Amino acid sequence: MTSRFRPWGPLQWLLPKLPIQQWALLGVLGTEDRCTAVLSVMDQSLTSRRFLKIMDPHVSPGESIDNRLNVIQRRLVDAGTSVQDIRTVELLENIDAMREELELFLANSGPNIVFDISSMPKWWSFPMIRFLMESDRVETLVVTYTSALSYGRRLSSDPKALGRLPTFDEPRVSDRYDEVIIGVGFAPLGLKDLFEENVGKIRYLFPFPPGPPNFHRNWHFLRSLNEEVENRALTAEDRWHVHMYDVPSAFDALCKATGSGNQSCALAPFGPKTLSLAMCLFALAVDGAGKEPVHVFYTQPQRYALDYTTGIGSVDGVADIKGYCLRIAGRDLYTL
Repeated sequence: MTSRFRPWGPLQWLLPKLPIQQWALLGVLGTEDRCTAVLSVMDQSLTSRRFLKIMDPHVSPGESIDNRLNVIQRRLVDAGTSVQDIRTVELLENIDAMREELELFLANSGPNIVFDISSMPKWWSFPMIRFLMESDRVETLVVTYTSALSYGRRLSSDPKALGRLPTFDEPRVSDRYDEVIIGVGFAPLGLKDLFEENVGKIRYLFPFPPGPPNFHRNWHFLRSLNEEVENRALTAEDRWHVHMYDVPSAFDALCKATGSGNQSCALAPFGPKTLSLAMCLFALAVDGAGKEPVHVFYTQPQRYALDYTTGIGSVDGVADIKGYCLRIAGRDLYTL
């Protein structure tokens, strides 16, 4: 692994340091306040924008979610977004439909992209990051994440069975995983099924400091998983603490745990979207190095709570939006 500088930090600090004046934004129109946060920073520098309204299955017309989506849409329109730039898509779309949405966006975007994952389900964000990184039309790519003020007590419901995320399920030579690395989140839905695979070592990426009261939910995640799984008792050596916003350090931790991808591994991104971003980038880096594919397991919810999050986090009175440079002037920063 070659050490390299991978710029990241508050978006308001990061963007002026890049030699780019015009950007295209791809984001989500969802029920969360933080869907609109990036526009408060980037409105004047955007040449195009596209928001995906990702609809959960089996939502009945007239439910309160419709009212909430209309509120968020009005905020986007008031901030200069055309209704034509909002696309309604299904949560569990196949990869062909996802790729088509990205191609429609890139056809009018220009080469410098900001991709906001704050409210994007992992079923979508993981393949979309792959497609963006595979596109030679993308010269510079920045991923953004906005923190929330608070999370609901129950975040989601009706989860699918544990399975592999789209495009991270390629056939492998061996059915054994030397390493399984789990991102610690709030609810280990179906995760115990992964322990039934042919696995050598199991490790945990623990977001630290997660900030109160979220650390209680992280520890509950570990306790409940430890109680459900026999002969897999958690030890301190298996738990790696990584700052939840430090994507480069999380990527480096994954490299260290797997010998830069030389050990076969599977990932389970149940933790914060920032650490999940690091997992996604690591799996792509392993693919790019021609090593055995990394499988990414997840229990995708089919319904998200209306109060999944509320509010927009702030630091010193400014919206807490982190930006992560994945590619600058055609040079990929997360490689092996």
